[in-house]
Amino acid sequence: MAQVQKTAHKALRLVTGELHKLYEDDGAPTDIEVPTVRPRQVLVIGNLCEFTDRGSVNPEKITSFEQCRRSVLDVEVITFDELYQRACFIVEDR
Repeated sequence: MAQVQKTAHKALRLVTGELHKLYEDDGAPTDIEVPTVRPRQVLVIGNLCEFTDRGSVNPEKITSFEQCRRSVLDVEVITFDELYQRACFIVEDR
């Protein structure tokens, strides 16, 4: 998570640092506008089957995972199978 957050921070700092190029040498603004919005951060890890024991959901494992991913600000944490389900939904919806 820290790596994802650091990358977003660097990207935002880079864009902000480039804003000085939107002005002429005499300080007059150009017609170029660059919106600076914090980039979306997504961390794809693991699989939901990791939270099962002998075919049943382990409530301790799934609760810990849900608490962890909901406590992190600005980073969406999803599993590979959740990402796959989203992709299937998008493809089937077309």
